Amino acid sequence: MNKRLVLAAILVAYGIPVLAQATAKGVAESNLRIASFIHTMSTKSPSLTSDRTLDLADIEGSMYYNEYFTQAKIYYSGKPFQSILARYNAYTDEIEIKRDDQETAEALLKDVKVSCEVNGERLVYSEYLDKKGNLENGYLVKVFSGKKYNLYQKKSKSFKEGQQPKTSLHLPTPDKFVDRSEFYVALDSQTPKFLPDSKKKLSTVFDEDKVGVLKTYVKRNEIDLGKKEDLQRLLRYAETVSTEGKGV
Repeated sequence: MNKRLVLAAILVAYGIPVLAQATAKGVAESNLRIASFIHTMSTKSPSLTSDRTLDLADIEGSMYYNEYFTQAKIYYSGKPFQSILARYNAYTDEIEIKRDDQETAEALLKDVKVSCEVNGERLVYSEYLDKKGNLENGYLVKVFSGKKYNLYQKKSKSFKEGQQPKTSLHLPTPDKFVDRSEFYVALDSQTPKFLPDSKKKLSTVFDEDKVGVLKTYVKRNEIDLGKKEDLQRLLRYAETVSTEGKGV
């Protein structure tokens, strides 16, 4: 199968009209319907609790950390597949794609075998356990890779509805997209687990026999558990901690 047909299977067009265009260009419809490769662009949009009309242009901030499509590379089963223009929609948790011959955005298939390197970050689709212990699926970026531990960062955007002033003495607050960042730790090949930003809760991620020495390291080195660089230092140290709870 040539690259164009494989890419058509990995990517899914944004809406029926684009799918029709792709078919008209000679991409077999059967290839677009391969069950394991079909993915629909998210229709998730900000919603209001009031009756106001919401205009995306009036929302402060952006769904994206980088709004521009930049050169990216798609990987399949860990191997480079194709270079393409892409951007990450942190609100809908989608990787949006643009091919040279199309103006409309497409969505990259959400599959554990398909990843994308964009803006210097490798986005992998993975299961993870959120702060409530629920099993979720989404894009993570591996920011530390060790023999025992892997550290992942999930950057997302949430929508915060603005507030109308209660009195003439107050000003309205705008609707806005808010940056969010969470970290997840995976032991060996286990499912990444939410890492709380409190040293009192390190036991939810690390083995009990290592928690004591790790807490000491956090305190002594003023580790900020919400900062990527500090967490990378902590994980490098955790790699040296023995099963007896002794660090090198």
